Amino acid sequence: MDDASPPEERQIRRRSKNACDACRSRKVKCLYDNLDSVCKACRELDIRCTHDKPRRRRGPPNQYVLDQNRATLEPSEFSTSPASTAVCGSERLAPFPVIEHMMHDWFDLIHSVCPIFHRGIFLSRLASGEANQDGIFAALVISVCAALIASLKRKSTNDYGIVTVQRCVDSIEQIELHTGRFLFSLESCQIKYHLCVALGTERSLDDVDSFRFLAESVMGVKYLVYYQMQDMDKVSQQLLKRLYWLLFVALCTSDLHGRPYVGLLTPQDNISTLTPLELSDNELDPTCSPLGGVDWHGNTKSYIPGLNHLSKLFLLWHQSQQGSNNSISHLQHYSSLVQRALDYLPPELKWRGGLSRPPQSNFGTDVQTANLYITQLHIRSNLLEQIRRISKTSGIQTPTEVSNERQSIVGDMLEILYHTSQETLEANGHSLIPKIRELGSALLDEVRTGDREQGLSPNASVNLERLLAKLEDLDVHSQLQYLEMRSQPEILES
Repeated sequence: MDDASPPEERQIRRRSKNACDACRSRKVKCLYDNLDSVCKACRELDIRCTHDKPRRRRGPPNQYVLDQNRATLEPSEFSTSPASTAVCGSERLAPFPVIEHMMHDWFDLIHSVCPIFHRGIFLSRLASGEANQDGIFAALVISVCAALIASLKRKSTNDYGIVTVQRCVDSIEQIELHTGRFLFSLESCQIKYHLCVALGTERSLDDVDSFRFLAESVMGVKYLVYYQMQDMDKVSQQLLKRLYWLLFVALCTSDLHGRPYVGLLTPQDNISTLTPLELSDNELDPTCSPLGGVDWHGNTKSYIPGLNHLSKLFLLWHQSQQGSNNSISHLQHYSSLVQRALDYLPPELKWRGGLSRPPQSNFGTDVQTANLYITQLHIRSNLLEQIRRISKTSGIQTPTEVSNERQSIVGDMLEILYHTSQETLEANGHSLIPKIRELGSALLDEVRTGDREQGLSPNASVNLERLLAKLEDLDVHSQLQYLEMRSQPEILES
């Protein structure tokens, strides 16, 4: 019995009020033999018995200490200290000369199809060091880098070093953690739009983060249009309207590819009020002179006519999908409207094939021209595919003119692709690739199952091979698909 045990034996095991590091980590009792400095568990395990780890104080935290820690770890967003730059500045992504080079490439090559900035204002803010002082502007600059890399894949591999889309996304997430969640503003919506484009291109159209950024940008723009646009300055109003229609284009494009549509345009929206004015940068803000006196192509040339005509193409497609039970005649009517939608383009945006370009054209208008006509062909092809699907479901023969028009569309697409420079096509970003691929898939299906009595052109297989060859030049991801089709001679042979 315990009462019979000698007093000295009852004192052998004593529990320490300050457990050693090993026992604390294992969450076991820390027992000592008499006055031994090594606990019983450490002796049995033959390990060092230490008390080096700091002890956590019990009770509520000291608010003063918390405030001091927060002030140390979270410097002011507008602080110009190196710590602030490392946390919320754009130089967390890359050195300033690289960032500056990428911004100039954006305005030189991409701006014409995404004119949601005023170049002079944007680059002046960048040159003043604002990207290392203002967290949201730093995030905006980085988001432009992400969209640029995703759009110009070949160029980014050679020119931008270690800057990648994922690195951009991670940097923006760190900035947002530091500065707090971005509230609805024009800049935050521009950030989300660029991230949506970058991730949708880099990963896939089904990427969850790309879809989330698109939805957040749509929500922000709708909020700003309805609640804040009337209080904005003229420049911000026009840039917001441009972003509105770029989002509408992105949503309709997503719907064309069979992805979920996040509503933006409603019957209550006044389209004429939301249509941006066709202003160049100099006209948009006459007080802001071109940075450094640079003769940039967008100073006097407006790219908004191209944006507005692109919006009209997608408005027609959007209207064609509103019926609950679209008929063949309904779809044919809208296909005809889409075909005529570009008849009244300004001269610099009209397709001229291999002919010389008009004097008022430049690289930016060439990029827009390719985008407009390829988009028009893609929408017409989609409407034809819907007609073909309805015919098959209804058990009726597909109208002969559908196959003939398909061949006409393919011929026009090849005309554009083979008379447009690689640089011009690549400046349109990766958005052209899915359009060309879908047109090729529809043509491939006709080649596989087409009936000669339905008027399938003997040149269909030749056109398919030319289309896929051009797709291979534009997108390295198409090489496997192309090689797979080349391995099936029965598909490509007439």
